[in-house]
Amino acid sequence: MPSATAGSVINRTEAGLTEVEKVDRLIQFVRGLEGATFIRNGSEHTCKQAADHLQAKWLKHKDKISSAREFIELLASKSGFSGEPYKIRFKDGTVQTTGFVLSQELKRLENL
Repeated sequence: MPSATAGSVINRTEAGLTEVEKVDRLIQFVRGLEGATFIRNGSEHTCKQAADHLQAKWLKHKDKISSAREFIELLASKSGFSGEPYKIRFKDGTVQTTGFVLSQELKRLENL
């Protein structure tokens, strides 16, 4: 009978990435969104600024976060200050919530 540790190793191997690696990839995904604008509390920011902001939130709170999904839900989807959802306006003008965009990217990462 496999132990919990063995199961964890198997899950990591099957998924390919640890949860911390997934969070790091999500932050880098935001950083690399060419021509997009990050909207936080009504102000526009570059994707580099957005990634720096998410990285800072991650570093401050990562001990309380156990998965990439929690990172998205608790840190990367809305302002802790106002509760307002973060948004991304893409080069083509479409606007999506950051939570939706990162959830889609996480699904892609988990299916690699």
